[in-house]
Amino acid sequence: MSKRKKLIIIIVCVVLALFLVMGLAGALLINSYLSKVQYDTGKELVDIEGLQESILTDEEILGELLADDPASGEADSSQEEIDALESQMAELLKGELEHEADIWKDIVNVLVVGCDSRKKGGVGRSDVMILCSVNEATEKIHMTSIMRDCYVSIPGKNNNRINAAYAFGGGSLLLDTVETNFDVDVEKYVAIDFYSFVDIVDSIGGIEINVKEEEISLLNESVHEMNVLNGRPKETYYVTESGPQNLNGTQALGYARIRHIGNGDFDRTSRQRTVIAKIFEKAKTLNLLELDDLLNTVLPMVKTNMTQGEILSLMVKSVEYLQYDLESHRLPVDGSYQHMRVKGMAVLGIDFEENRNALKDFVLEEEE
Repeated sequence: MSKRKKLIIIIVCVVLALFLVMGLAGALLINSYLSKVQYDTGKELVDIEGLQESILTDEEILGELLADDPASGEADSSQEEIDALESQMAELLKGELEHEADIWKDIVNVLVVGCDSRKKGGVGRSDVMILCSVNEATEKIHMTSIMRDCYVSIPGKNNNRINAAYAFGGGSLLLDTVETNFDVDVEKYVAIDFYSFVDIVDSIGGIEINVKEEEISLLNESVHEMNVLNGRPKETYYVTESGPQNLNGTQALGYARIRHIGNGDFDRTSRQRTVIAKIFEKAKTLNLLELDDLLNTVLPMVKTNMTQGEILSLMVKSVEYLQYDLESHRLPVDGSYQHMRVKGMAVLGIDFEENRNALKDFVLEEEE
């Protein structure tokens, strides 16, 4: 064999070896990412020691909901109003869900859940519920907040606020509740708690938020609570002035939790969507090393029922998805609900048919 042919063979072997090493390194890197995630296989409620004790009873949930409601001593709505609402809900559940007709087949739906647990990894109520719907046809991501006070049917439980479902039975029960009441095909969820949210925002260097003067004291109340939980001096990270500013994770959490000003929880869900949009925009600016740091920070904090293959698919498409436009929505839509009080709880009695149709209109828009 000539020296030239030997040289060509050597070069080809070296190139193939390099590709093999790169492929192996890439596979190891991806596997390291995927191994960090907390996977919900649906068996946790019986398999994980001690977790069963943290799943609350109906009475305990009602007690916590009332404790969180400063006006819980007020009289309930009339029995006639309550009966009319629950009759509508009962009729609604008799019909077949339209999503069985495959109208959601081209949409990637993932429910993002923010749990109010003050303990890392604990089970709490889902005070943040945002349905993230990726529409590849229109290259849009729709973020639809579901108000936590919506009075809904929770499968296997009594009617209650929707944020109680996660505390009753974790992500699987919350998904069933959202599907049942809003007629949307969503089988996957991603959940984080307060601590995870703080670390995610800190890992990207904070986010810029325009803080209003009237929001400062309420923002700092939440900051104070997190300081106590983390053993820090109570005024650490206090926001002292209004206007656009870079908020760290603790401050951004305080901003997202503001509730008792303006239009209450309606404004709070708007702030939550603003925070997610800011995180999304910041992620677009990160280089590969920064993205690696972000993934290594975020993934161990995430609990999900997605499989490794599904997460890998989303990771592969994430570069494309980061270029999509974000659109923000809320359920219930204006004019489709009434403020009510049931069992001492302040709730939203909603027109389910109108809100089901509104959700479809948000997400299933025709490609222009």
